[in-house]
Amino acid sequence: MRAIVQWHTQTGKRMADNRDAYAHMDLPHASFYLVADGSSRHPGSGELANALLAELIQGIGRLPATALNRERLPAELLQLIDDSHRTLCETHPHAACSYLVLCLLADTALSIHEGDCCLGLVEAADAISWLTPVHCMANWQGSLTHAELAQMPSRHRLTRCFSPRRVGDPEIRDWPLTANQRWLLATDGFWAGLSTSQQQHFLHEGHLNAPPTDDDISCLSIITSPIP
Repeated sequence: MRAIVQWHTQTGKRMADNRDAYAHMDLPHASFYLVADGSSRHPGSGELANALLAELIQGIGRLPATALNRERLPAELLQLIDDSHRTLCETHPHAACSYLVLCLLADTALSIHEGDCCLGLVEAADAISWLTPVHCMANWQGSLTHAELAQMPSRHRLTRCFSPRRVGDPEIRDWPLTANQRWLLATDGFWAGLSTSQQQHFLHEGHLNAPPTDDDISCLSIITSPIP
């Protein structure tokens, strides 16, 4: 399955550096899309976000073809994340980041995430249907919509993330895969910091005239199409 990939990112008002990152790898039987969001509250978090994605991409590139299926891939990804946690703990002891990985296989999609990077599908009239839950204190019951969470300050208190000070607890989910889908991997600066009209503008133009939030704004769009 072919895909059109677009990465849009814009630095927020709070930090001088953009702490969002993305990576992408195509293999013969699977495609991987990764987004990470470094914490603005912990030093070195932008570096951690980039280092985590680099570690995961390197590990994914070493996977055998026999691992690129629904039966084996979840365990392989969990092991890569665990290995990355051990590798990066010493070099980034005070940092933290959220991350999201989307894998498109031949007949299914698989996501794995911790934190507040969210997976969605862009539907008719650019409406976004958010699929993955936000791992935060405000959503401890898992029942709040993204629109509700966007208005709650306690959404910034994450219950899961990638950090040397936490035990990893990734969430894995399966999704139906069809042709002509538009997947969206977004950081919280996009799904929580922008209004619906601002989200649509950012999707089309890739930038806003001025960042309306303190946080970095980023989204990775993947439009799939069948192989002719």
